[in-house]
Amino acid sequence: MFYTRQDRIRQSLKAFAKKNFICKVLVLPVRGVFELGCRIGKLLGGSIKKIGVSLMSLLLFPVFSSFSFGGNNAGDITEWTIDFDELDESVRIAENSLENAEDLAQKAEAETSEEERKLEIAVTESGDVPKDDLYLADDIINGYLEGIGEDASNINDNRDYTLTYDDYEFDPEDWRLILLNKSHFIPEGYKVPLGTIYGVYQCDERILPDLVAMLQAAKDDGINLTIASPYRTSALQVVLYNNKITKYMNAGMSYLEAYKLAGQAVTIPGTSEHEAGLSLDILCDHYFTLTAGFGETDAGIWLAANAHYYGFILRYPADKEYITTIEYEPWHFRYVGVEAATVMYNENLTLEEFWEKYLE
Repeated sequence: MFYTRQDRIRQSLKAFAKKNFICKVLVLPVRGVFELGCRIGKLLGGSIKKIGVSLMSLLLFPVFSSFSFGGNNAGDITEWTIDFDELDESVRIAENSLENAEDLAQKAEAETSEEERKLEIAVTESGDVPKDDLYLADDIINGYLEGIGEDASNINDNRDYTLTYDDYEFDPEDWRLILLNKSHFIPEGYKVPLGTIYGVYQCDERILPDLVAMLQAAKDDGINLTIASPYRTSALQVVLYNNKITKYMNAGMSYLEAYKLAGQAVTIPGTSEHEAGLSLDILCDHYFTLTAGFGETDAGIWLAANAHYYGFILRYPADKEYITTIEYEPWHFRYVGVEAATVMYNENLTLEEFWEKYLE
């Protein structure tokens, strides 16, 4: 027997009404509106029929999606609910991000202390970083040595060109190897043991000896490095992220477009390695621009070739963007320890690839 579309909808409504008394009550007005739509459609033509059927489908959707079809009695009906507290942390971040970007930025700004404001780098449209927001290697080295009561003669170039760590066993619980990206958030309750680099700049105090040794080694090779952006609080990361969103929206993008694009340039709050105190933005005394061109300078080339001797890796290389999901950043270096950094350098691995090969 041939059934028209209207006949099939009628059969579905009848079947649904048989489930229980509440379903039957709900179907009555729906069937009435449907039949009225069909009669109007016959009078006014085929196009109206399509409109009527579409409207009925919209009406039926909440009805069918609001009740369980497993029971036969009213007491057996189970309401379908979603508990967002049980969803993945990234879903909660996305949910929160549907708020107005300007409101989010204002909230974060209100929670940012004066000291934290000093840490935010005022980067211009060209990517230039003001010199006032940079600390030179000499200042950092001298400040560190003064703090520990030592002199420069005790900072040795500890590079060992023979290290391979072929038999080294890596521990996924090692604080140096914590994986942070858009899918891996900073663990709840994670505490950063902060140490002072210089002035108001801070980082995880455990990386300071290797950082100073790297700055001194570069200086010995004629490279004067500068630190532009070390540790950031979560509140500051929110400010940076939402400022980027606002900038894109002011350029004419929708919020969702701006949100997606911002994630390629600024790490989503809660996933930034800067928040863990393990990453630094490093430039040099004659190049103050956070652009890909830094990778072609003597300083950028030196860092890419030597940072692993001191436990640092180029976190977002140009040829691995499809893995890191972050655009090439030749200035962004992450501390992972000398052993892991050596393996990653020798095998051309990102931290994600290293985890897949050695820790999972």
